[in-house]
Amino acid sequence: MSETRTFHIQIVSPIHIGCDEVYDPMSFVIDEQRDILIAFDLIDFLRGLKEEERKRFSNICSKGTVESILEIYKFMRGRKASGYEVKIPSGLKQHYVKTLSLSLKDTRKIQQELNNFTISRTVFNPNTNQPYIPGSSIKGALRTAWLNRKQAEKRLPKLSDARKARNLEKELLGGEFETDPFRMVKVSDFMPAGNVCTRISYAVNEKKQQTKFKAKGPSQILEVIEPGSIFSGSITIDAPPDKSGIISPIEMQSLMNSATRFYASEKIREDGELSKIGISPVKADIPEKGLILRLGRHSGAESLTLEGHRSIKIMKGKGERPGNLDHATTIWLSSDLAKTDSMNGLQPFGWVVFAPGELIMPSLAEPVPKREIEPEPVKAPQPEKSEVEKLLDELSRIKPDDMGRLGTVIQNIEKLEKDNDRAAVAKAIKDKLGLKAYKRHKRREYLDGLIIKGKE
Repeated sequence: MSETRTFHIQIVSPIHIGCDEVYDPMSFVIDEQRDILIAFDLIDFLRGLKEEERKRFSNICSKGTVESILEIYKFMRGRKASGYEVKIPSGLKQHYVKTLSLSLKDTRKIQQELNNFTISRTVFNPNTNQPYIPGSSIKGALRTAWLNRKQAEKRLPKLSDARKARNLEKELLGGEFETDPFRMVKVSDFMPAGNVCTRISYAVNEKKQQTKFKAKGPSQILEVIEPGSIFSGSITIDAPPDKSGIISPIEMQSLMNSATRFYASEKIREDGELSKIGISPVKADIPEKGLILRLGRHSGAESLTLEGHRSIKIMKGKGERPGNLDHATTIWLSSDLAKTDSMNGLQPFGWVVFAPGELIMPSLAEPVPKREIEPEPVKAPQPEKSEVEKLLDELSRIKPDDMGRLGTVIQNIEKLEKDNDRAAVAKAIKDKLGLKAYKRHKRREYLDGLIIKGKE
């Protein structure tokens, strides 16, 4: 029997889902007084130009050189246009002015700076320019959580390099496409529930353990959906047809439980890493039936892979071959500046609250520019969580140095009936404390024992 449920997503931290499109220099202007980028229809823009200006613009475009792209930017500067508006940070305005100041004679420098000024769009509806959340992104996140659950149950040994991840998925889920239980899971695209806002952000790479050397790699410029934006859609799980060969069908509540456990644990781990480098973790107001989920680009390698089978490529110094570890050593963060001297204002990418039911942005009595709308999280009555989910939620709100509350969580572990549940909470505590503090913890041997028992 088929089951369909409606869900909503509320953005908690900046999210970017790529669509292989960028803001074309011939179809946007930057309003330096209002700090916004305005994307417009080129035909409409040309209609508003005088004949002499149209000829000049056409001559620039016909050159087809690297220098002509910079000429287009300079031609566009200061011009009025109407269209889809996106807020820009102060760093981008400075970056824009610096780019425009380049000499047209330095082709190499122009090419370099233009490459660094590419603005990637988040996925959007071309008819409205409004962003949406593709169902494929949500299904991929749920699948990752489900695979981690199945791995925790089966404990398959780590595969050799010659065996691909696809083979691991087959073993965990039960064979080929025809017998993959996720074939019966259908996730709609999640569309805006009211006005949603995007802005431009830099993505900067920072080391998880600070050293005197900064993480390598240039920053990126991304359009992101702003926190507070709300989207709604649905998930349908069909019953497998007779003789389908699907051994372990997926049930809606089991799917939600696996996502709750996996992403709550990942959030705790990342919160600990961020705290160590001076970044305040993002807070999520999660309804009773809701859960935390991670979507989009720069979600972190750990949130996209299977525990126990991770082999994350680690770039080393010049002339050294890359290595592989079971964890990432850097993290991408949303920033208003291309280069940062402090951690103030940096945020992780991709965290959302995922909850049942529809949630529409409240309408406003007075007309307000859409980019100033800040919807308040709305709690809906939800069923009670399992004991392990309650402990993981409690742990996510505790600071690593709050030994009193941590001790209470440890005492409550014994109330859990399953070894896997006790192991999940023990490992979450270990990740919360961090390696150095965990080694000194007086209950370390007890927690290690729970973790080992959960693997048996």
